[in-house]
Amino acid sequence: MLRRIMMSVALLAGLGLASGCSGSGAGMQAFRIGKNMHRKDTNLRVYLDGQEAKQSKLKKGLAGYAAFKVKEEVGTSPVFKYEIIDSEKFGYIKDVVLLVHQKFEADFSDIADYKIFPRDMQDDDSNMKPGVDYDLGNLGQPFKILDKKDNEVTKVAFVPGQEYLLVLTISADKSETIQIYFKTK
Repeated sequence: MLRRIMMSVALLAGLGLASGCSGSGAGMQAFRIGKNMHRKDTNLRVYLDGQEAKQSKLKKGLAGYAAFKVKEEVGTSPVFKYEIIDSEKFGYIKDVVLLVHQKFEADFSDIADYKIFPRDMQDDDSNMKPGVDYDLGNLGQPFKILDKKDNEVTKVAFVPGQEYLLVLTISADKSETIQIYFKTK
Protein backbone atom coordinates (compact mmCIF):
# COMPACT_ATOMS: atom_id res chain seq x y z
CA MET A 1 0.00 0.00 0.00
CA LEU A 2 2.74 2.45 0.97
CA ARG A 3 4.57 1.59 -2.23
CA ARG A 4 1.47 2.44 -4.30
CA ILE A 5 1.15 5.76 -2.49
CA MET A 6 4.78 6.64 -3.07
CA MET A 7 4.40 5.67 -6.75
CA SER A 8 1.41 8.03 -6.93
CA VAL A 9 3.47 10.86 -5.44
CA ALA A 10 6.24 10.21 -7.96
CA LEU A 11 3.69 10.13 -10.78
CA LEU A 12 2.21 13.46 -9.64
CA ALA A 13 5.66 15.02 -9.53
CA GLY A 14 6.33 13.69 -13.05
CA LEU A 15 3.02 15.12 -14.27
CA GLY A 16 4.01 18.46 -12.77
CA LEU A 17 7.25 18.40 -14.73
CA ALA A 18 5.49 17.30 -17.93
CA SER A 19 2.94 20.10 -17.65
CA GLY A 20 5.61 22.77 -17.49
CA CYS A 21 6.31 23.08 -13.77
CA SER A 22 9.92 23.60 -12.85
CA GLY A 23 11.81 20.72 -11.30
CA SER A 24 11.92 22.52 -7.97
CA GLY A 25 8.19 23.31 -8.17
CA ALA A 26 7.33 19.67 -8.85
CA GLY A 27 9.70 18.58 -6.11
CA MET A 28 8.08 20.93 -3.61
CA GLN A 29 4.64 19.66 -4.63
CA ALA A 30 5.77 16.05 -4.11
CA PHE A 31 7.29 17.01 -0.73
CA ARG A 32 4.02 18.70 0.36
CA ILE A 33 1.99 15.65 -0.68
CA GLY A 34 4.33 13.29 1.16
CA LYS A 35 4.24 15.49 4.25
CA ASN A 36 0.41 15.58 4.19
CA MET A 37 0.22 11.80 3.87
CA HIS A 38 2.31 11.25 6.98
CA ARG A 39 0.71 13.98 9.12
CA LYS A 40 -1.39 12.67 11.99
CA ASP A 41 -4.81 14.38 11.77
CA THR A 42 -6.48 12.81 14.74
CA ASN A 43 -5.87 11.29 18.11
CA LEU A 44 -8.95 9.08 17.68
CA ARG A 45 -9.89 5.77 16.15
CA VAL A 46 -13.55 5.15 15.33
CA TYR A 47 -15.27 1.85 14.63
CA LEU A 48 -18.74 0.98 13.32
CA ASP A 49 -19.77 -2.67 13.56
CA GLY A 50 -16.13 -3.51 14.28
CA GLN A 51 -14.81 -1.82 11.12
CA GLU A 52 -12.29 0.96 11.60
CA ALA A 53 -13.04 4.20 9.75
CA LYS A 54 -10.01 5.09 7.61
CA GLN A 55 -8.78 8.00 5.55
CA SER A 56 -7.70 7.80 1.91
CA LYS A 57 -3.93 8.42 2.05
CA LEU A 58 -3.88 9.73 -1.52
CA LYS A 59 -6.73 12.22 -0.95
CA LYS A 60 -5.09 13.28 2.30
CA GLY A 61 -1.82 13.82 0.47
CA LEU A 62 -3.37 15.87 -2.31
CA ALA A 63 -5.82 17.97 -0.29
CA GLY A 64 -4.23 17.96 3.17
CA TYR A 65 -7.28 16.25 4.68
CA ALA A 66 -9.51 13.33 3.83
CA ALA A 67 -12.70 12.32 5.56
CA PHE A 68 -12.90 9.01 7.36
CA LYS A 69 -14.92 6.25 5.71
CA VAL A 70 -16.12 2.83 6.74
CA LYS A 71 -15.40 0.57 3.80
CA GLU A 72 -18.14 -2.05 4.17
CA GLU A 73 -21.82 -1.40 4.79
CA VAL A 74 -22.98 -1.54 8.41
CA GLY A 75 -26.24 -2.72 9.97
CA THR A 76 -29.22 -0.47 10.67
CA SER A 77 -28.37 -0.62 14.36
CA PRO A 78 -24.58 -0.22 14.14
CA VAL A 79 -22.29 -0.61 17.11
CA PHE A 80 -20.18 2.52 17.62
CA LYS A 81 -16.87 2.61 19.46
CA TYR A 82 -14.10 5.16 19.65
CA GLU A 83 -10.61 4.92 21.07
CA ILE A 84 -8.25 7.64 22.18
CA ILE A 85 -4.67 7.00 21.08
CA ASP A 86 -3.07 9.36 23.63
CA SER A 87 -5.50 10.59 26.30
CA GLU A 88 -3.01 13.15 27.65
CA LYS A 89 -3.38 15.14 24.42
CA PHE A 90 -7.07 15.81 25.22
CA GLY A 91 -6.70 16.86 28.84
CA TYR A 92 -10.01 17.28 30.63
CA ILE A 93 -12.93 15.93 28.53
CA LYS A 94 -16.13 17.90 29.13
CA ASP A 95 -18.49 16.07 26.76
CA VAL A 96 -18.78 13.67 23.84
CA VAL A 97 -21.46 14.38 21.22
CA LEU A 98 -22.52 12.51 18.07
CA LEU A 99 -24.43 14.04 15.19
CA VAL A 100 -25.95 11.86 12.46
CA HIS A 101 -26.63 13.42 9.04
CA GLN A 102 -28.46 11.53 6.29
CA LYS A 103 -27.55 11.92 2.63
CA PHE A 104 -29.72 14.58 1.00
CA GLU A 105 -29.64 15.03 -2.78
CA ALA A 106 -25.96 15.18 -3.84
CA ASP A 107 -24.63 16.01 -0.37
CA PHE A 108 -25.61 15.53 3.28
CA SER A 109 -28.28 17.50 5.09
CA ASP A 110 -27.01 20.50 7.01
CA ILE A 111 -29.50 19.60 9.74
CA ALA A 112 -28.54 16.60 11.86
CA ASP A 113 -31.15 13.83 11.77
CA TYR A 114 -30.06 12.87 15.29
CA LYS A 115 -28.09 14.52 18.07
CA ILE A 116 -26.75 12.17 20.74
CA PHE A 117 -25.34 13.46 24.00
CA PRO A 118 -25.36 12.63 27.73
CA ARG A 119 -28.72 13.10 29.41
CA ASP A 120 -26.94 14.84 32.30
CA MET A 121 -24.47 17.26 30.70
CA GLN A 122 -23.24 18.31 34.17
CA ASP A 123 -22.05 14.77 34.97
CA ASP A 124 -18.75 14.06 33.18
CA ASP A 125 -19.10 10.35 33.96
CA SER A 126 -22.22 10.13 31.78
CA ASN A 127 -20.23 10.70 28.57
CA MET A 128 -19.57 7.95 26.04
CA LYS A 129 -16.36 6.28 27.15
CA PRO A 130 -13.49 5.24 24.88
CA GLY A 131 -13.22 1.51 24.22
CA VAL A 132 -16.90 0.83 25.00
CA ASP A 133 -19.34 -0.55 22.40
CA TYR A 134 -22.53 1.49 21.99
CA ASP A 135 -25.48 0.15 19.99
CA LEU A 136 -26.64 3.33 18.23
CA GLY A 137 -30.08 1.80 17.65
CA ASN A 138 -30.53 1.14 21.38
CA LEU A 139 -28.49 3.55 23.51
CA GLY A 140 -30.73 3.56 26.56
CA GLN A 141 -31.38 5.91 29.45
CA PRO A 142 -27.97 7.58 30.01
CA PHE A 143 -28.20 9.33 26.63
CA LYS A 144 -30.54 11.89 25.17
CA ILE A 145 -31.36 11.58 21.46
CA LEU A 146 -33.02 14.43 19.60
CA ASP A 147 -34.38 14.18 16.05
CA LYS A 148 -34.06 16.94 13.44
CA LYS A 149 -37.06 18.77 14.95
CA ASP A 150 -35.42 18.61 18.41
CA ASN A 151 -38.01 16.13 19.66
CA GLU A 152 -36.62 13.52 22.04
CA VAL A 153 -36.69 10.00 20.56
CA THR A 154 -35.81 6.64 22.09
CA LYS A 155 -33.42 5.45 19.39
CA VAL A 156 -31.58 6.30 16.21
CA ALA A 157 -33.50 4.76 13.29
CA PHE A 158 -31.13 4.15 10.40
CA VAL A 159 -32.69 3.46 6.98
CA PRO A 160 -31.37 0.42 5.06
CA GLY A 161 -29.26 1.27 2.00
CA GLN A 162 -28.82 4.90 3.04
CA GLU A 163 -25.59 6.91 3.25
CA TYR A 164 -24.82 8.76 6.47
CA LEU A 165 -22.30 11.17 7.92
CA LEU A 166 -21.45 10.71 11.60
CA VAL A 167 -19.79 13.69 13.30
CA LEU A 168 -17.99 12.89 16.54
CA THR A 169 -17.02 15.86 18.70
CA ILE A 170 -15.03 15.54 21.89
CA SER A 171 -15.03 18.83 23.78
CA ALA A 172 -11.93 18.98 25.93
CA ASP A 173 -8.92 21.11 26.78
CA LYS A 174 -7.82 20.12 23.26
CA SER A 175 -11.10 19.41 21.44
CA GLU A 176 -11.40 17.30 18.33
CA THR A 177 -14.09 16.69 15.72
CA ILE A 178 -13.98 14.07 12.98
CA GLN A 179 -16.40 13.11 10.22
CA ILE A 180 -17.12 9.47 9.34
CA TYR A 181 -19.00 8.46 6.20
CA PHE A 182 -20.79 5.11 6.04
CA LYS A 183 -23.65 3.28 4.37
CA THR A 184 -26.18 0.89 5.89
CA LYS A 185 -27.01 -2.57 4.52
